[in-house]
Amino acid sequence: MLRKADSSFGFAIGAALLFFFIGGTLTTIVPPLVDKTWSKPFENNDPSKGPTGKLKPYTEIELKGRAVYVREGCWYCHTQQTRTLLADTKRSGWKGVDSPISTPDEFVYDTPHMFGTKRTGPDLSRVGGKYDSQWHRTHFRNPRDLVPGSIMPPFPWIAENPEELRALTAYIQTLGRSKNWRPDNDYEK
Repeated sequence: MLRKADSSFGFAIGAALLFFFIGGTLTTIVPPLVDKTWSKPFENNDPSKGPTGKLKPYTEIELKGRAVYVREGCWYCHTQQTRTLLADTKRSGWKGVDSPISTPDEFVYDTPHMFGTKRTGPDLSRVGGKYDSQWHRTHFRNPRDLVPGSIMPPFPWIAENPEELRALTAYIQTLGRSKNWRPDNDYEK
């Protein structure tokens, strides 16, 4: 059979496509069929990890903020997923506590998903509550005021529109807050 692949171009292409489709099926179609929790919102019912947390649908103002996030293309530079890499869990962590990796049940209310693929800016999957709302408002007005050397452009048209600024800040403050993984005293929405 291997000799046939060496001498027959069509057989080699067919075998490669067959293996590609088998791999694609096993990694994209089978997991959600086997594990039904992926389509249900995350629930933290473990009392040893602090108060019970539950993923909630976005409020009206958070949906408006998410629309601003999409419109301005924030997701082109910022991801919203903590990968399984140790560096990601450390970087997204807070006050010495590593953040949990992102799981599908955290994103059931996100349409479209904003995972992002390029990390020009920092990952935002666990940023909600790390900074107060005033910090975010200042950051959108001019990022270099708070993060010297930042390559993020200023967004004065958002900063000058109180409704959009409040909505965007409300959306950013929701990111990563459904799981109770951080020590107390994070900033309120």
